[in-house]
Amino acid sequence: MTLRRRSLLFLLVVLGLVGASIAVIAIKPTVLGLDLQGGSQVILQGRPLGEAQVDSDSIRRSVNVINNRVNKFGVSEPEIQTQGKDQISVSLPGVTDPNTLRDLIKPTQLFFYNYYDNLVGYTSFQGQQTFPNPTTDLFSLVKRSQITTPKDGFQKTGPKVYLFRTDGHQFVTGPGSTRADVISTLANSTKASDRAIATLYRTNRSAFNRQYDFQKVPEGFVIVTDGTGTDRANPPLCGQGGPCVLLYDRPGLIGSDISSARRNFDNLTNKPVVELDFSGGGGRKFGQITRDLVRESQAEGRPADQSRSFAVVLDGVIITNPIVNFQDNPGGIQGGRAQIEGNFTDSSASTLADQISSGAFPIKLEVISQQTVSATLGKQSLRQGLVAGLIGLGLVMIFLIAYYRFLGMIAALALVTYGLLFWAVAKLIPITLTLPGIAGLILTIGVAADANVVIFERVREEARAGRPGRVAVLNGYRRGITAIIDANVVTLITAVILFLFSTAGPKGFALTLIIGVLLSLFTAVLATQAALGILVDTKIFQNERVMGLHQREIRWKFDFVGRWKLWLLISFVPMIAGVFVIGIGGLKPGLDFKSGTKITAVFQQAQPNDGQVRSTLASAGFGDAKVQTFTRTRNGQPERGVEIQTETLNQTQQNRLIGSLQSRFNQPDRSFIEQIQSVGPTFGREIVRRAIYVILFSFLAIILYLAIRFEYKLALPALLSVIHDVWLALTIYAILGLEVTSSTVAALLTILGYSLYDVVIVFDRIRENQRLLQGQPYRQIVNRSVHETLTRSIITSILTLLPIIVLLIFGGPTLRDFAFALFIGILSGGVSSIFISAPLAALWKEREPQERRREARRQKRAAAPVTDSDIVDVEALARAEAQLDAQMGGVRALDAPPDEAPVPEREPEPAPNGAPVDRGHEEPEEPPAADEPVPVPDAPEGVAEAGDGQAPEADGGTDGGREPDQQPERVRRHRQVQRKRRPR
Repeated sequence: MTLRRRSLLFLLVVLGLVGASIAVIAIKPTVLGLDLQGGSQVILQGRPLGEAQVDSDSIRRSVNVINNRVNKFGVSEPEIQTQGKDQISVSLPGVTDPNTLRDLIKPTQLFFYNYYDNLVGYTSFQGQQTFPNPTTDLFSLVKRSQITTPKDGFQKTGPKVYLFRTDGHQFVTGPGSTRADVISTLANSTKASDRAIATLYRTNRSAFNRQYDFQKVPEGFVIVTDGTGTDRANPPLCGQGGPCVLLYDRPGLIGSDISSARRNFDNLTNKPVVELDFSGGGGRKFGQITRDLVRESQAEGRPADQSRSFAVVLDGVIITNPIVNFQDNPGGIQGGRAQIEGNFTDSSASTLADQISSGAFPIKLEVISQQTVSATLGKQSLRQGLVAGLIGLGLVMIFLIAYYRFLGMIAALALVTYGLLFWAVAKLIPITLTLPGIAGLILTIGVAADANVVIFERVREEARAGRPGRVAVLNGYRRGITAIIDANVVTLITAVILFLFSTAGPKGFALTLIIGVLLSLFTAVLATQAALGILVDTKIFQNERVMGLHQREIRWKFDFVGRWKLWLLISFVPMIAGVFVIGIGGLKPGLDFKSGTKITAVFQQAQPNDGQVRSTLASAGFGDAKVQTFTRTRNGQPERGVEIQTETLNQTQQNRLIGSLQSRFNQPDRSFIEQIQSVGPTFGREIVRRAIYVILFSFLAIILYLAIRFEYKLALPALLSVIHDVWLALTIYAILGLEVTSSTVAALLTILGYSLYDVVIVFDRIRENQRLLQGQPYRQIVNRSVHETLTRSIITSILTLLPIIVLLIFGGPTLRDFAFALFIGILSGGVSSIFISAPLAALWKEREPQERRREARRQKRAAAPVTDSDIVDVEALARAEAQLDAQMGGVRALDAPPDEAPVPEREPEPAPNGAPVDRGHEEPEEPPAADEPVPVPDAPEGVAEAGDGQAPEADGGTDGGREPDQQPERVRRHRQVQRKRRPR
């Protein structure tokens, strides 16, 4: 198949995909994430519950329970994901009511107890109990459990630990599985007094033991709150004034024995009730419990209206304790159905029914992060992100067209194709589009453009060497595609690792980066190649002004390797400064890395200052809150907002704080609250732990890939370059006092992949030049490779930085810090690949034994005496050869062993500026015979003969009018003859 026909086929495929993408974009809706349409998000940490351990199965069942509850509440497009081995992320777009979120994730534990059979201390009907039970004296029940023998058949849930004051046995906190759990609860409390107790425990154990006392309830017993006759939604709890009940821990049924539940109304009282349907085994258990209750009531001689009861315990609270009337139900309650009566409202009955129907969690789930975002903030952030993306795309297209002319137009169309394909794929999967996801998409614009830049620069090199248009395109693609694949694979490795180990926000960024890199490869390899393949034989491709293929090449003359000390000094001075700055002042952690609650409010009418806000909060009991005001313009109108950061607040405290602001500044409703974010210390530790995993696994994967594709010795310079880029970004963050958040971590980890992207491009050219320039010193090969890729590196950095700069300007405060970290990393990544990784690679390779032997032979030949001075001036020739050695390229020493330096297909030669000059496939001339006069090359400029100041000549000094670029071949032949005449 000809090039044109193959390209036409590829182009038809691309056009078909573009048409399908447009259809998908028009039909399928875009799934917006929590931060773009408002809603709530919570991160749950799994904890063991009794014998149930946190493993993949318990996490999976917990996800199913949450999913069932979400479906019953009718939340649209929920996102429920596992994070690692023990966390669950729940995002509920459109749900901004904190009560709804709380009910969805409430870890319901439902148990049915035969009440009097399990009531510790109960003797008989109208008999005297051995001690008060129920009672508000929690300490007495704990001590009673320690001297009581449990009954057979109890739950294997382990002992429960409570903490009391030694003076008066006042309850402090509990229960916990261990002492460490109790102290952890205090350390994470919103009360300063609780945290002080935890600090005392850790710093002064003897003083703690004098003031506080741990007490343990043995396995086989459970203490619950008697919540009957109170508000089920907010009963006074045991230890906080509510009545406590000590029970033998022998439930007859558990939540998993119930197949469904629904809210209904009692026929007699018309009060809300919860009707239960049991599973097959659950129905048999319930029938057996009610039969036992009937038999026990009759044996005790109870009246029918005082029959024995069964207690329904929900999350440690007895919500109802109904009797089983033995006159109405002489054989117990059969049929697998029951009805729970309690002090329910219509809403609470519906909520309980939904919680029971969805099932109970097999493990304990602890909230470690909670966030609520208003739809208003989401719409504004979406608009800012889209504007930044469109402007960035436009600027990149303008730059490509201005620099590459018609080739740039092809690249611009490829970028449009890339954008349509990406949008269609995002809708088909579907990808939940988030702000970090938009940032990832904007970043991939530069990556997609770079693939075209690498190919176009290669095509230009071939065209400058005199290749016809068809050959230039084919060679350009053939030689550029390997570098593109290597560089993108490195980026993909980092993005995949980031996706596997990150949390929800960075995970969305990593996913869009992965898809963007894959699609950019497709458009560069297939779409751009198809367009060029069709146009390569047309007249437009022959137009120099339009195509710009022979545009004058930029000549770089820096000695990058020779000045490695200077580059390292300039590069590492900021790193050393960072050690002191970070070591002394540290980084400023955002809310993601410390516990607390942050509330963002924007006032529609009032314009309060920070002092007014502080005084309002102080009067509401939040005098320690940090307040920071900000101003912005939306829809042409100025707005004043405030960010309030406090210790972690529970729902009641949040409502009190928001209510104080609402009444003080005359806000009609809660819509002025844009975002509520609560984070526990576990969340921050988890982010750091995952970031460490990403860095370690990325380093291992990168070392392995570089060792396979290049050399294992090139891995260390590449990693040093990456460490430099990441550390430099952290240093600048520390100096400027910017907050480090989870999004910042995602940006820093992205620098790993992007920094290596540029390094791989340079290393790929070094690998290619090693084959073409055999026999030259390795540092000269590295210098030439850097010179040849420097223009591409500058253009790529510009193309990638353009959308990032736009994101900095138009991305809004939500993405500004994220974009700033990317800006630093990308800028330093382009510099470090040239000034750090390449010189270090040269220095390391020069110390190899093989390279040392080659250099020694070169020096020996340069210093060897020449005896036949009657033919040529020896001193002048030595100086000429020294300068030619510094300029020439591609000439192998003839005395090198054949297996050490094979002759390449073609031998590039140095132009005066250091760039290779392709001599094509010119057949070398036969060397002259031993007795034939040897032509001597013209000495380079600045080298004169010792006698008369003229360059040495032979046969008239002109050599028949040979062109200057043919002189290195004459030099090689001349040297061959000279070596033959040297004495042994």
